[in-house]
Parts: sequence; C-alpha cells; structure tokens
Amino acid sequence: MEAVMNVRHEIVLPIHYHSGQKKIFFESKAKKKVIAKGRRFGLTKGFANLVIEYLLEGIGPGLWVDTVNSNIDRYIERYFYPVLRHLPPSAWKWRQQKKELTIGKQKLDLRSADRPELIEGFGYRFIILNEAGIILRDEYLWHNTIQPMMLDYNPDVLIGGTPKGKGLFYRLAVMAQEKEGWEYFHFTSFDNPYLSKKELDELVSEIPPSIQKQEIYAEFLEDSSTVFRNIRKAIGAEPGEPEPGKQYVAGLDLARLQDYTWLIILDHFGHQVYSDRFNEVDWAIQKRRIAEAVKKYEARLIMDSTGIGDPIYEDLKNMGLNVEGYKLTNESKRQLIQALMMSFELEQIKIFDDPVLLNELEIFEYEISPSGSIIYSAPEGYHDDGVIALALANWGFKNPYAEPRVWRA
Repeated sequence: MEAVMNVRHEIVLPIHYHSGQKKIFFESKAKKKVIAKGRRFGLTKGFANLVIEYLLEGIGPGLWVDTVNSNIDRYIERYFYPVLRHLPPSAWKWRQQKKELTIGKQKLDLRSADRPELIEGFGYRFIILNEAGIILRDEYLWHNTIQPMMLDYNPDVLIGGTPKGKGLFYRLAVMAQEKEGWEYFHFTSFDNPYLSKKELDELVSEIPPSIQKQEIYAEFLEDSSTVFRNIRKAIGAEPGEPEPGKQYVAGLDLARLQDYTWLIILDHFGHQVYSDRFNEVDWAIQKRRIAEAVKKYEARLIMDSTGIGDPIYEDLKNMGLNVEGYKLTNESKRQLIQALMMSFELEQIKIFDDPVLLNELEIFEYEISPSGSIIYSAPEGYHDDGVIALALANWGFKNPYAEPRVWRA
C-alpha cells in the first residue's frame, strides 16, 4: 500500500504493510483494537506508517503514548523520517522539545507514560498506546488519563505490545474479545514475513523457553516479569562454618559508593553458607574483609573484574587468593544469568532467607533490544549486586549448566 499526497504534483510515499498489519489497520472495522504481538512483529513501524496516513488525510489531532522520551526520539528517526523526507520540507515539522509532529494542518502529540497526569486535559481523534504491556502497568494511565479522552471524539484507539504478565493489558485483551466495537489480535514474531528464518532462529536460541512464550509467541503468562522461577523454593540454606572435605566457591560483585559490594559463598552442593554486603567502605578494608572470608573457606573466588574490579582483582590475587576474573559484557552477563536461571529452575541451589537478596531476585528483569538481544538488569533505581554475586558463585559451582549453552524450546 502506498500513501499519496497532492502537493502541486503527486508524491508517492514508501509506506508498505505486511498482511498482519493490514488485518489490524484496514480489514477490521472496530474502533478499539488490542494487539498482543511477539517481538519484531513490526507493530511500531506499522503504527508510524498509519499515523502518517491519518495526518495526511486530515485525521487529527492524535496521541501516541510510549515508554520513555528516548524511545520516541528513536522512533521518529528510524520510522518517521525515512517516509517524511519524501514530503516537501514545508509540509511537515517535528518539534523535538515539545514532542509534536505536524503534517499539513494536523498534529500528533507523542508522550512518555512516566507522567500520565501531564497528558490529561486534551481530546484526540485517534490514540495509540505502544508497548502496552509496559506502560499499562500503571493503571492510572488508562483509568484517569486515556478513558476520559475517549468521551470527546469517540477516537480510534489502538493498544499494542508484547505481553508482560496478566495485568491491565491482559484484561483489556480479554474484554476486546467480548465487547462490541472492540477487537483482539494475536500475532507471533513468526507472523512478520520480512524477518528471515535465520534471524528468528537466532532470536529464539538466545531466549530461555519460559521467556520465548511471552516474547516470541505473545502469550500472557503469570509473573512473567520475573526472570528467576522457584525463588521461594530455594530458601533453606543457613550460614555455616567450613567443613572438612567440602569445596567452596565465592562470587564477588564490587562497588565503592552508590552500589554495594556483595560476597556470597556456596558449598559444592550449591547451598549458600556465607554472605557479606557493605558499601561506603575504604578499598583497603573491603579487600581485607573479602580475603579473610575467602581464605577461611579456602574458596575459589569468581569476581566481576570489569572496570573498578580489574585492579582489585590483581590485589586479591597478590594476597594469595584463588581468584578468577569475569568480564561482564551484555553477552557474558546473559550467559551468567541464564546459568543461574537454570539452577533455580532445576532446584539446584539453596539460599538464605535474606529479604534484600530475595527482593533483588524477584524484581530482576529483562528487556529485548531493537536488535533482538536480551538484556538483563535491575529496574532503574534498584540494585542487582546480590544477583550478580550469587550468579558468579553459581557459575563457579560445578554443575552441567555452569558453561555457556544454547537454549532450545
């Protein structure tokens, strides 16, 4: 499909839709649509094309709500500019500071969902909620901001994204299957004909099976934001003194000020026996505390040797410790975390009933980058020092899943 604009002469814009996008945007007559889709289905690109067509046809104003402003800027650059540059410069304008796109006489407001109260008080002819699985975690956005807007113009509303648990997005998906004037759509990553089988196979191979269901097959799962399963089942270890005949492995995540240095030691059964967490402590004192504990258990020490960890690694080695450095990159962190995921999944690890560690494990999350890579981290503003320390100890703990491996469905 091509969009055409008459500006003294005919201009053909490079707007195309695959069959799944056409079903949503053109074959359905519903005013309200909920779309659950797998990663890289092409929904955001489709939304961008649809918005351009709406504004060219004089349908506006419109509202696009997304996760953060940096994503909005990225979408403008990747999805809007390649089409808009075919129009005369006088026909459109992007005001980055105000996050406002004008085409002809119509406007599109693009807003971040982090401050929904700032979006209130306006009426729109169409509304797009992108990454709905994320932004609708804050139900205020829907109940207090979006629903009142729907009273003015009876706008077209498109709510789409990859599922993230069974929250409001899930409830809207259920409602859309039953309520008149609404329609529900479900597509997997395999429904994008522009993705090669090789690309999809690579994407699937990097993702554990529990995450594949959500991210690739767009299934709504319970507690899907949690990376680790069976966390509470793993509680049961107690602090213990070194025992003859046992082998021990320690994991160390270093920090100086804002984050925490955390040392965790496991025995050769994968049971936690020791934990030490501290911050704002002089490096000399930190090294002495670490060395004393590691020597006491005669443990093999696996530590994050990235950045500030590099010189500390050398110092600890010179203090006579059996220490191995682990350089954290996106890829090596993925392997490290997925090994720990498997240890929890197979109930091969036991941990203390430590509220701080349990909270870190339970809120630890992942995202999939635009390139398809999976990235693990703590939510913004939270710590993952205990997760990394435990994962490093687990990495050194001898079990069949301590080496990098490929996930298979």
